[in-house]
Amino acid sequence: MLAQTSSIKIGVERCLNCGHKWIDYTQSREFCYICGRKGYSETLSLSDIKNAITGLRHEDKKYLDKHTKRASVLKQRYRETTDLYLNRAKEIFSKVQHIYSHGEISERLIDQLIFCFRLYSEVGLNKSAASCAYMTATAYTQRGIEKEVQAVDDLGDLIAARQWFMRLDAKDWEMAINLHVGEKAMATISTDPALLQTMMQIALWHFYQARNFYFEKKSNQLVERIQFDIEQTTKLLSSYTRGLSEIEAAKITAAGSENHGAEIRKGLESLGTNVGYGLESLGEHIEKFGGSLNRAILGSVGMISASVSHSAYALSSAVGRPNKILKDSIIDIGRMITASVQSIPTDVTRPINELGTKLAKTTANKGLLRKVVSDNSFQNLANSVLPTTDSAISSLGNLDQPSEHSPDSLMDTMVMEGMDSVLNQIEKRKIHPN
Repeated sequence: MLAQTSSIKIGVERCLNCGHKWIDYTQSREFCYICGRKGYSETLSLSDIKNAITGLRHEDKKYLDKHTKRASVLKQRYRETTDLYLNRAKEIFSKVQHIYSHGEISERLIDQLIFCFRLYSEVGLNKSAASCAYMTATAYTQRGIEKEVQAVDDLGDLIAARQWFMRLDAKDWEMAINLHVGEKAMATISTDPALLQTMMQIALWHFYQARNFYFEKKSNQLVERIQFDIEQTTKLLSSYTRGLSEIEAAKITAAGSENHGAEIRKGLESLGTNVGYGLESLGEHIEKFGGSLNRAILGSVGMISASVSHSAYALSSAVGRPNKILKDSIIDIGRMITASVQSIPTDVTRPINELGTKLAKTTANKGLLRKVVSDNSFQNLANSVLPTTDSAISSLGNLDQPSEHSPDSLMDTMVMEGMDSVLNQIEKRKIHPN
């Protein structure tokens, strides 16, 4: 599955037979698509080259000629790899954007969006990376809203969406997802009382999170709606808990009745020889069944308050696999997402984040998200990706020009600060040529 490769290293691989180069997840191809033969180089990422260049800065420059030659080779390799990254990202995004705009969300599309996000992040085109991140999060949201919930795993897409919005610092979207997770969990279709009980606990946890948020924002209409959902979910949970308690009690009673006669006979037989032993055995028998039944009844009473938080953790562990990019590489990917969104002015992200409240106020349906993401603020961010990519590709020919922040060239700026800084300096020179 593609989802299983999403956390693996991305970089350039070269066929050892025909020299063809491509960008993909490491060791994801068994052979070269051009010549059809096996055998290719190790995966080389931009991060690998950047680390090598940075390492040279700390080396002893006693052998200056050798140091200069190595730095020159590495920078040339960085330039070539950046070109491959940008063209590959452009190729994928141009196809994905069209499919995404029509609301055709699939696992394949989400994986391609994540692939573009990682390419743009490594190059340093943070605005384009952020656009891919928002599109990935909303794609997960759309799939989660459209899915009928029959098991805990069916909440996986919504939980994945929440993880992305959390790292995008989109609190309105995060709480809207919490609200929809609660609604989906509450409407679970199943005949398993244990599953239904767990889903009601999950629903309550997410409802409480959303209610507290909207209470602080003074969104009275949403607070009242969520409070009603909480009351209904609590009733359902009590009903399912009572049913489970009755089932457990019946099992205990059945087990007690089956063994009761045997235990009494053992007690009577041993009574003649050892009265104390018989009484002790009878006491243990009462504790074993009567005590267990009592504990079961008492436990069911406090189960609602005691297990809601536990169910939240159970949910995270059960559906933490929607895409291994957030399971195996959560720290690195989280940093990429945060860095990308921090590079965008707040006046751009604010209207996009506020769309989350619009999502929360609307009843979930298949066409819901398409209406939300058709907003101008969202569309403008998505439509800026390809023009920015073209500008970055054309700027690769200017990397030998001097930099404002470096004694060397724009090439050093790109390596240390990313492509965004290069584009900003080139734009300043167009406005202020002198």
